[in-house]
Amino acid sequence: MRTARIGWGLVVLLWTLAMGAQADEGNFPAPWWESSIWSDPERAYQWYPPDPPLPPESKPATDKPKPRDIRALKSVRAIREELDRLKEVAVMTPTPENVRRFLDAQQFVMEKGAVFADVARRVVWASPELDYSLRRPTHNAAIQNWKTQRQADEGAAVTEAMRSHGLYFFLRGDCPYCHQLAPVLKYLESAYGVEVFPISLDGGGLPGYPSPRPDNGIARLLGVSTVPALYLMPRDATTGNVPIPLGQGMLSADEIVQRIHVLTRTRPGDSF
Repeated sequence: MRTARIGWGLVVLLWTLAMGAQADEGNFPAPWWESSIWSDPERAYQWYPPDPPLPPESKPATDKPKPRDIRALKSVRAIREELDRLKEVAVMTPTPENVRRFLDAQQFVMEKGAVFADVARRVVWASPELDYSLRRPTHNAAIQNWKTQRQADEGAAVTEAMRSHGLYFFLRGDCPYCHQLAPVLKYLESAYGVEVFPISLDGGGLPGYPSPRPDNGIARLLGVSTVPALYLMPRDATTGNVPIPLGQGMLSADEIVQRIHVLTRTRPGDSF
């Protein structure tokens, strides 16, 4: 029995020394191993000590983002985004500081736009090829002169177009707008020599055109779905010319003349 006690004590001593060495290596807190097992009645010497508490995590300080100086931004997109942000803040939280910050940024943007507009007009003044008023005047006296010349060009275009084309007039006898358009076409016949070829979709006629031709399927071929409808048709189909739609609905004489001029004498973009 005594030999057993000595053996067991030797095991405890060796185990304690081994655990002390591990404590020295930093695996366990040294005070736990160095203290007496009899000083703490709650301590069980045959168990490992509890893991030491982890140190509290240090969260990096989150500073509020500094407001961006809109005057230091280098792109239009960045300025627009910052202005929108300031506006949203001012609307959602309308403190005097937020509103003033937005109005100050807006004033800066307006000043940038004013400088651009001023430089742009100076460039236009020095560059006739960029001056749109030379193509379409803005001065009252020049506008009247331009209109007179334009009307002469349009009349000449209609007269020339009627040498090779006629005007198909798709109508219905019960269409009130067809009744309104008929006198306009009669005026164009007398003023410009326009030859009108009336085609009735329902067999009915109009006071100006009492005996229109019945539709033989050409309306469906051209895709006519609304009346009145006007088409500029080539007199000679062998020339390769195709029908030119002028428009649907009620049109004035000036509109019809203008459209014939645009479609027969100009290319896209010339009249703008």
